[in-house]
Amino acid sequence: DVTRNYLNGTIPKEWGSTKLVNISLLGNRLTGPIPKELGNISTLWKLVVEINQLSGAVPPELGNLSQLHQLHLTSNNFTGELPKTFAKLTTFQELRLSDNQFTGKIPDFIQNLTNLYMLVIQGSGLQGPIPSGISLLEKLSDLRISDLNGLESQVPRLRCTNITTLILRSCNLIGELPGYLAEMITLKI
Repeated sequence: DVTRNYLNGTIPKEWGSTKLVNISLLGNRLTGPIPKELGNISTLWKLVVEINQLSGAVPPELGNLSQLHQLHLTSNNFTGELPKTFAKLTTFQELRLSDNQFTGKIPDFIQNLTNLYMLVIQGSGLQGPIPSGISLLEKLSDLRISDLNGLESQVPRLRCTNITTLILRSCNLIGELPGYLAEMITLKI
């Protein structure tokens, strides 16, 4: 954990041959892409690279990280679509993608990530609509999606009974406010 320092340069690709469990690089001045070699760290549980100056596409090799529970990519300059290989990462508990320049829609494979309790996609560059499969994420306690371009859509059906934070801001939502929100007794609007 070397968070909140003044480290610069790139993430060393040599880390891909280690048995690291936690890579926390939040709040530095790192540049360049995430090395695809990090996808070889079979023990990696947490990858936090928020608030840096990283860029490029997120490598599909990260989809090989079968133990990954937390992926925080917020506040960088990532581009391209989210790798389809992420559909295999069913151990995800936290996925934070905000404040980037991704392209494409929020992927339908998001419904496979049924262990998520935190999903944050604010100002990510991704387009809507919010996939209907988000209703399968019953463990969510923190859902924040904002600033989606793209088609209008209805407010998605949510079945997460333990949700405490719900932000669906500037998502081109239409229709009526769903009554089921009143059933979410832990929700703070």
